[in-house]
Amino acid sequence: MPFSSITSLALLALGVSAATINKRNGEGVHLANCYVNSPLGPVPYSQMVYYSDDAQASQNVAPSDSNQCMVNIPGQGGWKTWEGTSISCTFPSNTYFTANIQSGAGGYGVGAYAGSGKNNYRNFNCYRDNNHMLFDNGKDSCWSVYYCLDA
Repeated sequence: MPFSSITSLALLALGVSAATINKRNGEGVHLANCYVNSPLGPVPYSQMVYYSDDAQASQNVAPSDSNQCMVNIPGQGGWKTWEGTSISCTFPSNTYFTANIQSGAGGYGVGAYAGSGKNNYRNFNCYRDNNHMLFDNGKDSCWSVYYCLDA
């Protein structure tokens, strides 16, 4: 059952955006910074993480390898700067995702519109996330910097 207008207004008054409300519904792509554990210690890298059910993004669920797309390889450049440039990645399924995060979006409040995204099928709106842990599977640990939802 969708939120009523009164419920939505009450949540907005509490500082909860509609994007945050809808974040738990449907699919989402997260722009994530990660570490992979190595014998020399944690090595940083960035990736895009797809969840067909975005609620899993807050339940420490590591998606299958086919739903993870490395933007840069661990040990080659650290974390990607998501802001101010177009970043594309092609998932193992041959589905691409391109994110266009605005310059300065790293300083935006949680839930604020930060830019756009698109894949082979549709357009997305991207929002600043709260850097929560997406998953830690013992080998990799990733947290969400931005999340993108179906526009």
